[in-house]
Amino acid sequence: MQPMTFAIVGCGYIADSYRACLPFHQDQLRLAGCYDRDAERLAASVRTWGDPAFASLDALLADPEVSIVVNLTDPENHAAVTRAAIAAGKHVYTEKPLAMTHDQAADLRDLARSHAVRLAAAPCNLLGECAQTLWSAVRAGKAGPIRLVYAEMDDGMIHRADYRTWRNRSGKRWPARGEFETGCTFEHAGYSLTVLAALFGPVRRVTAFSSLLVADKQVLPPLDHPAPDFSVGLLEFDRGVVARLTNSIVAPYDHRLRLVGDNGTLDVKEPWDYASSVVFRPASTGRLARLVERKLGAAFGRRLPPVRKPLFRPGRGLPTMDFLRGVAELAEAIASGRRCRLDEDFAVHITEVTEILQYPERFDRPATVKSTFQPIEPMEWAR
Repeated sequence: MQPMTFAIVGCGYIADSYRACLPFHQDQLRLAGCYDRDAERLAASVRTWGDPAFASLDALLADPEVSIVVNLTDPENHAAVTRAAIAAGKHVYTEKPLAMTHDQAADLRDLARSHAVRLAAAPCNLLGECAQTLWSAVRAGKAGPIRLVYAEMDDGMIHRADYRTWRNRSGKRWPARGEFETGCTFEHAGYSLTVLAALFGPVRRVTAFSSLLVADKQVLPPLDHPAPDFSVGLLEFDRGVVARLTNSIVAPYDHRLRLVGDNGTLDVKEPWDYASSVVFRPASTGRLARLVERKLGAAFGRRLPPVRKPLFRPGRGLPTMDFLRGVAELAEAIASGRRCRLDEDFAVHITEVTEILQYPERFDRPATVKSTFQPIEPMEWAR
């Protein structure tokens, strides 16, 4: 296929992670330029990457060469920018979340369909070699039927970290205020939810609890509306699997994903690292094996061969995942006329489940999930 032209709206902290991945997609994607309402942020990106800059959002949306708008604005502005791009007849790939509420997300889905454009949302770690290897092992019954999942998205005690010194390649600071007011659940739950939903189908019920444990995140001036910094939810999937998902920026760093089957567990240490290994640990059934497990923990296992050698490995300033793979997936789906694996129905579903996890008081307990999506196909190279 000919490279599809896209443009970036929002040149903040995460934009460099997307831009650094462009060399891996030269045959699929062409960058027309970027725009940010903050002139300094825009200038920093242009200096760093040498890309063209649009004078305004209207100018970007009016460019007939731009087919896909990649929305990297802050979460509170995702819906407004996506809505404007759809109205201009552009396909949209947006950073997570699609919107801050299920109702907003559903409205964007309906708007995209009424304008006959495609809509997709991050995260795209589902498309990486690690997640696809895990999915292949589940399909093959490596651990037997999966019954239970433990998913951790604990990111360490961020407010005690020296986050004021965190800068990306083009010099932008990590947006602490926005991160703490958006909430770690909206920021991180999708890395587990997208993988689990692809494997086990839609979530049907959620029993959730969230809390703001540390209101003072040492941000000056103080936060106007700090979001919960801890959430835990029990998810019941269509296919009978039950998962416990924990999100926090208070507990020590732990991103483990463990799928428990009749014959053992499938373990992933870091689901947002495309090169992370999938480890199979057989069930401890004998007396000696159970004793060893009690004394040493589930220490023994075997790394499963990846479905293909990871094409993307972090290093030399690259992130641990290929952020542009989701945009490339959308471009390929548009060109071939097939459904995008990260399409609007999937994004709405992930948004709804995430909102229930972060704000359970808005819903019944347990909450019945209204949204759904069609089954997702694994990547062609992983079948």
